[in-house]
Amino acid sequence: MHTTLQTIALSDIDESDRRFVVTEGRSIADLQGSIAACGMLQPPYVWRPLPEAACVIVCGYLRLQAARNLGIQEVGVWVFDPATSHGDLLACALQDNLGHRVFNPVETGHALQRLLACLPRTEVIEVWLPRLGLSASARTLERFLSLCSLEQEVRAALIAGSLTEASALRLSSYGTDDRWAVFTLVQQLHLSAGKQAEMLECLEDLARRDAVALRDVVAAGEIVQVCTNERFNRVQKTEQVRRILRARRFPRLQAAETRFAAAVKQLHTGPGIRVMPPPNFEGRGFRAELTFSSADELCRRAGELLNAARQQAFESLCAEDGAAASGPQQPEPQRG
Repeated sequence: MHTTLQTIALSDIDESDRRFVVTEGRSIADLQGSIAACGMLQPPYVWRPLPEAACVIVCGYLRLQAARNLGIQEVGVWVFDPATSHGDLLACALQDNLGHRVFNPVETGHALQRLLACLPRTEVIEVWLPRLGLSASARTLERFLSLCSLEQEVRAALIAGSLTEASALRLSSYGTDDRWAVFTLVQQLHLSAGKQAEMLECLEDLARRDAVALRDVVAAGEIVQVCTNERFNRVQKTEQVRRILRARRFPRLQAAETRFAAAVKQLHTGPGIRVMPPPNFEGRGFRAELTFSSADELCRRAGELLNAARQQAFESLCAEDGAAASGPQQPEPQRG
């Protein structure tokens, strides 16, 4: 591939033509400061398809963007021969970037999408996926391509880290309206990776069980009220919304927890005694935890627990079929 070093006007470069550019979501603040102080140490690469045509950026998109911001009028660039193929130009662009940085998931998706326009699918899978540090499989290819279809705001959240790659992939499988509704909800909350997965699974289960759209689950009055309440911070909103969704998803479990909490409150056992139900109220293995700092205090706590065990509230707490006493229950979600 033949190149020549030329000085050209920045206005002679078409910044809107990004056919070889995969960069997205990167700051140019440090780069701009470097260019302002030392100039452009590494010339970008461009391609001029015809003598009278504007140049197309091949490598150095961020450098050229920084130069524009600085008001620079002319730059030195390496210009590829017009006969250079798209595949060769794209390979140069990717190899130039892979040598000094790791692509974020969105950039990886862009790279693969552009490679497929130039190369056979098998070559992209077998040659380029490993070069990008990925497993050579069709599933991996499709996973990253799906990220390219997401809206710019969703991609930005993925790049920023407020949305996990797993969550972004789930969102990509939703319809546009459902995806935007769920994404808007997630962005209003403070969710770890695990809690994001838990919430999306919960929303999907509720939509399947009630035969409604995901956006209708998100638009429930209780959830909207919490998210629009200015007195709650993001952490408080998160816990409130999770509680609402959990109650809707597992109504019998929520009812059991409510009854248990009411029964424990009636025991008046004091701060040194904690009575706990079986995990998820499955089985009959209740537990009691005593906190003490001396033998005398242990005897006192044990006596208080025995007194509590004789109360009617304790019998209600340990009732074998408390759910039956509260009437018919809404069925739990069914998994297919």
